[in-house]
Amino acid sequence: MSSLFKLSKHRMDPLIDGVFAVALTILALEIKVPELEHPGSASELIHALMHHGSVVGAYFVSFALLGLFWIWHHRLSDKVSEIDGALLGCSLAFLSLVCLFPFASAVFGRYMFLGNTAALLVYLPLLGLILISQTLYFLLAMRRGLIRADVAPAEVRGAHRRNLIALALFSISCIPAASLLGIVAPIACGLFGALLLWAARAARLRQPVVRETADQA
Repeated sequence: MSSLFKLSKHRMDPLIDGVFAVALTILALEIKVPELEHPGSASELIHALMHHGSVVGAYFVSFALLGLFWIWHHRLSDKVSEIDGALLGCSLAFLSLVCLFPFASAVFGRYMFLGNTAALLVYLPLLGLILISQTLYFLLAMRRGLIRADVAPAEVRGAHRRNLIALALFSISCIPAASLLGIVAPIACGLFGALLLWAARAARLRQPVVRETADQA
């Protein structure tokens, strides 16, 4: 599909790397140095550090997830030849979600480990939207003919299938958390996950069978 707007992906990659670098750095800013009533008390310091343990745990989990998202995006982007208007919009939406991740991580770290499961309703939807944005990014690139010519069709379909499966497994894993919203939300998560698994299976069945032929004399 042709588009009047074209942008080299090499101009988009530095922006994406920069946004991820800032988001990864902001994650650490949520870890505060504890204020002690008695600065010379070792037990008070240890107690304060243990109190911050949930925030530190959320930091490492969120740092690892952002790192995985960064790797995942670049593995998909390496297969794309150029950026058009639709892919640019999808990429900017993806980056806006990445920028929100430190906030979601802070809410998760402060309240989830104190028993407030509502914190999941901030963290998990953001994760889901990031997964959706990347799956949509690659699907748009496929549909709009923006995949590099030297990338094998089987490799492209394989990447698309992995995107669908990852999103499906995430959706299904969210069923327990979705039950906090009533009966409709977990059913919707299950149906959405099943639909994605069906789409991934259909994409696999559409792959051409590669047959090895012997050289004829």
